[in-house]
Amino acid sequence: MADYVSLIPGAPLPEALADVPPLPAFAPASLDFVEALSGLLMRMPEARTYPELTALGFWMRRANLARLRADMERRAGEALLVPRGTVLHIAPSNVDTIFVYSWFLSLLTGNRNIVRLSSKPSPQADLLVGAIAKLLREPAHQEIARRTLLVRYAADDRTTTRFSAVCDVRVVWGGNATVEQIRKLPLPGTATEVAFANKYSLALIGAESWTEATECRKADWIEAFYNDAYWFDQMACSSPRLVLWLGDAVQIKAASTDFWGRFEGYLADRQERFGDADYVNKLVAEDALAIEADVAISTTSNNDLVRVWLDTPALHHTLHCGAGLFFESSLDSLDAMRPLLSRTVQTLSYAGVETQRLRDFIAANPLAGIDRVVPFGHALDFAPVWDGFDLLRVFMREITVA
Repeated sequence: MADYVSLIPGAPLPEALADVPPLPAFAPASLDFVEALSGLLMRMPEARTYPELTALGFWMRRANLARLRADMERRAGEALLVPRGTVLHIAPSNVDTIFVYSWFLSLLTGNRNIVRLSSKPSPQADLLVGAIAKLLREPAHQEIARRTLLVRYAADDRTTTRFSAVCDVRVVWGGNATVEQIRKLPLPGTATEVAFANKYSLALIGAESWTEATECRKADWIEAFYNDAYWFDQMACSSPRLVLWLGDAVQIKAASTDFWGRFEGYLADRQERFGDADYVNKLVAEDALAIEADVAISTTSNNDLVRVWLDTPALHHTLHCGAGLFFESSLDSLDAMRPLLSRTVQTLSYAGVETQRLRDFIAANPLAGIDRVVPFGHALDFAPVWDGFDLLRVFMREITVA
């Protein structure tokens, strides 16, 4: 009996993948498949109801793939790069579409791929898998089908070890516990591993800029902040959980009151109900915070938004449960953010702060944390450089010729 469920009918056994040679980077077969999936998603009415699938379809367009290729070639220069071979991707359960981004960056660089999807039910993932399976049955995409294995199985070290034994790169997306468990499992001596564990992200708002912004600009920032935070129920690593206001006390009080008042109005029109467990978890977090620290907690009547004001900025990793829970605090300068930063901090999304000011802050002294800095509305945008790793290079090896 198979120890996993293959999601692609007729897919090869993991041990047979090594018999199929890798493709050249950005081979026509790879580009055609990615573009075909993009077109299929864009034509599916049910896929349009999920903004993350729309964003994925947009990312997979041929024009964007051309930009990825040009950027990789620019970075590589004269280096001779070839695919590493077979890449094993362990996908997370909190972001339904991440497996496609990881898989496609590896696919585009020519590798064979094994992708383990989460067993957690997800209509978005099911739509994606159905579209992928449909395309891989077509004769035009058999070069991709014979190099691809998409699977599901309950957490099982023996099965993961079986897949790990045939891979050249293992990519682990998941929480700290998942990463620690999979790292215990052996890899071939020539293989390498990249892990993306728990991360925490911040939002930064310039109080004076918010106060002086036009009504249209404020509306744009509110919508962008909502998209950053409420997609994936605020559980993506790049979703902001701590909101930091930059300015003096008077500016911050006025800006914060105005911002959250507008945001509550936006939520009333847009937000769908969270799961019952999410509301309970937020109540538990509120109670724990009230016991642990002297904090001010504000909650909307329907509990879709909970704000916890911290006199001293802090991350409170263990108490954050997502689903519209925000810690909030103030900074009188960018340097006051440095004590918060560690390797657990991933994304800083910002509004009302000059980009050059942020660049100068980063360049002044090495930061202990922050992997990416993006404007509001782009926190969830996937890029080949993630958590400080250039995945296009991770999935390729360099051959030197003297």
